Amino acid sequence: MTEQRVEKAVGNSGRSASGRLRVDDLLVDLDQAAVSRGGKPIDLPELSFRLLAALVRYAPARVDKDQLIAEVWDGAVVSDETLAQRVRLLRQALGEDSQNPRYIAAVRGRGYRLIPDISADEAFAGRRSPALARVAVAFVAAALALLFWTWGDDPVNDPADAGLVTLAALPFKDMSAGGGHQFFADGMHDELLSRLASINGISVISRTSVEPYRDSDMSLPSIAAALGADSVIEGSVRVDNDRLRITVQLIDAATDGHRWAESYERELSVQDIFSIQQDVAEQIARALELEQVAGNGAGNALPTESLEAYRLFLLGHYHTFKQTPEDLEAAVGFLEKAVQLDDQFAEAYATLGWAYSFLGSEYGHRAPGDVYPKAREVALRALSIDAGLAGARTLYADILTWYDWDFAAAEREYIKTLDLDPLNVLGYALFLSTQKRHDEAIAVVEKRLAAAPNDPYVRVNAGWRYYDAGQYDRAIAAAESATEHADSASLLGWARLAQGDHDGAIDAFEADMNEQGRGPRQLSNLAAACFRAGRLDTARDLLRELEALSKERFVSPGLIAAVHFAADDADAGFAQLENAFRQRSRDVIFLQVSAILNGYRDDPRYADLLQRVGFRTAD
Repeated sequence: MTEQRVEKAVGNSGRSASGRLRVDDLLVDLDQAAVSRGGKPIDLPELSFRLLAALVRYAPARVDKDQLIAEVWDGAVVSDETLAQRVRLLRQALGEDSQNPRYIAAVRGRGYRLIPDISADEAFAGRRSPALARVAVAFVAAALALLFWTWGDDPVNDPADAGLVTLAALPFKDMSAGGGHQFFADGMHDELLSRLASINGISVISRTSVEPYRDSDMSLPSIAAALGADSVIEGSVRVDNDRLRITVQLIDAATDGHRWAESYERELSVQDIFSIQQDVAEQIARALELEQVAGNGAGNALPTESLEAYRLFLLGHYHTFKQTPEDLEAAVGFLEKAVQLDDQFAEAYATLGWAYSFLGSEYGHRAPGDVYPKAREVALRALSIDAGLAGARTLYADILTWYDWDFAAAEREYIKTLDLDPLNVLGYALFLSTQKRHDEAIAVVEKRLAAAPNDPYVRVNAGWRYYDAGQYDRAIAAAESATEHADSASLLGWARLAQGDHDGAIDAFEADMNEQGRGPRQLSNLAAACFRAGRLDTARDLLRELEALSKERFVSPGLIAAVHFAADDADAGFAQLENAFRQRSRDVIFLQVSAILNGYRDDPRYADLLQRVGFRTAD
């Protein structure tokens, strides 16, 4: 009997399975679409339950990917990566360690199977013939034995798709004469990451994770080991007047040997730039023996035909995400020129919106009212050109949250973003935290964390969601696992302060100030911790420095309010919160979750502020 025949025998009979079944410690009720463990229900989304039910119905046989997609998504066209992500979410909900799976095994390149034996729940066992039960057990045992004999030594391992190749693309080097084109090299790197991420079978390590290894002296195998990568991509860019030279090589992490390398020398044009990027992605896929680049080809459309507009866009993007006040001002200048040259350049409008937004946050020094209306305008302009641009959609949702305080409209836009990009969830997770919907926020951010477990940016975002939920131990663990991210020290300090570890908080905030400088947020954080620790002279000096800085540039009144609340000066704290409300400071959206306000939430002024901002005050 072949494997195919075993699958048919077990699978076809399994499709009609019903009732309550025991799967290890799980009770799976196929009739009620419910799963529980130890009498406690496990909340599964519909697609996750359908996936589990399909594996149960076919057990002990392996279910191939196409069959699972057909059963779970009713024949809709979805990618293998979508299936792999659904397996990851199911494992997460069941509390399964993907490195040592208890319930679900991936069969390399073929599909998935259920690991435990299945038995009827005792409540139903008495209704069945004992002889029939013995026959069923014998049949399943024989089928299992035959299946394992047929599979032989075929490896079964994680991740959700065992054939997934993990790639680390190191930042590209600028080899142009005299330098000055690093922005261009970084733009090429970012675009390549996006294209590689669209290839079935590849997991791409994020830009923030590889950034610490820019110009590193470590060997490539050591970098790959640190990042958990199977292969590493190195590249360089040389711009010489109207010529462009790009060199890319793919290196096997285990052997340090080349798997593929190529140099391109073309005319410097937008068409040639994107042609090279597409060719590199396809060549890497072939070198890794993977299938063609996924997608319908829409991503191959040129964002602009103007080389100068594209150059200005790359410059603007480069400076926007450095997130210093000076870089953000420079970014606005470059991007405004880019959209003047091409008023249909959607990506440039969206990036300009991010630059404006960051200028109105702690990263910049402009008043929110000066920049957020501009950010809203260009975000909507980007969406009018390309309604499917996920970055513009989430930007608009963030503005509705951060500045407009139109929370219902913001959630609608976040959900639209998820339809465009299911992993573009970090803004939505923050939104959910501000609404005190902590379980949802953590579930959403952990979905992204499962897809990018080594990304320090994602880890820090997860840490803030734990902090907002009052899960301070988890927030500390997240901060300590992402020390390369600029916000990790701030997160660590606030989590320690919330636990009453004043000295630990001061240590973290001092380290942040040493690294980031004496900015408004650094001064506010350290002053608040010093007040709580009873270091009053130091705290007052820091507060005076913060107030003096606020006379020279915009400083969110919310930062000053936090210091006053830490000093137990509620009148001054609420006065500053009132200023923050009038100026529509972004800090206001954290009213419901800021630990610094613990002890002041019974004050009528607090309830009044919540109502005017638009929060639902009923628990």
